[in-house]
Amino acid sequence: MATMTGEIRQGRRPPLSARRLFLRPGDKPAALRKNRRRRILKVRHVALLLALQAVLFLALREAVLFLITWEELEIREVQVVCAEDDLRRALESHFAAPRLGNILLCDLEALRAQVRRLAWVKDASVEKVLPSALHVSVVLRAPFALLERGGGLWLADEEGRVLEPVYAIDEYDLPVVSDETGFGSGFFDKWDAASRCLKSLPRTERDRLLAVRTNDYGTLELAFEDDPVRIVVSTAAPAAGLEAFRGRRTAWEARFGPLAVADLSYVGRIYLRPAEPPPSGDGLPQPDKGE
Repeated sequence: MATMTGEIRQGRRPPLSARRLFLRPGDKPAALRKNRRRRILKVRHVALLLALQAVLFLALREAVLFLITWEELEIREVQVVCAEDDLRRALESHFAAPRLGNILLCDLEALRAQVRRLAWVKDASVEKVLPSALHVSVVLRAPFALLERGGGLWLADEEGRVLEPVYAIDEYDLPVVSDETGFGSGFFDKWDAASRCLKSLPRTERDRLLAVRTNDYGTLELAFEDDPVRIVVSTAAPAAGLEAFRGRRTAWEARFGPLAVADLSYVGRIYLRPAEPPPSGDGLPQPDKGE
């Protein structure tokens, strides 16, 4: 019996992972029981850390001051990329006059806003080219039509942005957009309607188009080269109205004679106005014809 008890007592002890399961709350394994000595910073240690921090900030300050005053970082060149030579030279001259200063302090958004305020500029980008150059890229506005407004004629782009004054109507091979009230109200809506009309017309029709006249009633009056007839179409489907006129004009003129106005802006109805009779006639006004 004693022998058996001794053998049991001399048996293998359970592993440490198994013995940890039976630890009481608050107990720690013997392997983790260490005397941890608290480290207390003394006054000289704190002073040393503060001194190191001050030195770091002073060095950073001196480095920043050096960079923003370094002559090697002064802007000396502005590279302008633009399809229009005159505008490119004007921008180069504009940026050459003022002193733009250090490239690190250059406000790119402010310079971009300056460029975009020019009439012919649709968009622009300004980039820094270290150590001392700027790269300006310009996207130009494209002439779209001539705008008759305020007693003058202006070159305008697709959005209705005025580009420059026009002194002779034959200076540009573009149609004239006008309004019955001189664009007293609703300019952008009327210009948008005229713009959509121009873009919807076939190329052959647009090449012959002389003028588009808008009004407050949602219609457009078209005038073509070498054609006395004024064609009125709706803003919703100008190309379809013009196509209908081209297809039926011969029949209408055979019935009513030469036309002065063809109004196709109404749904299900067309109004025709014959041309004025020659002076040798009886002088009686001709009534409008309807279909």
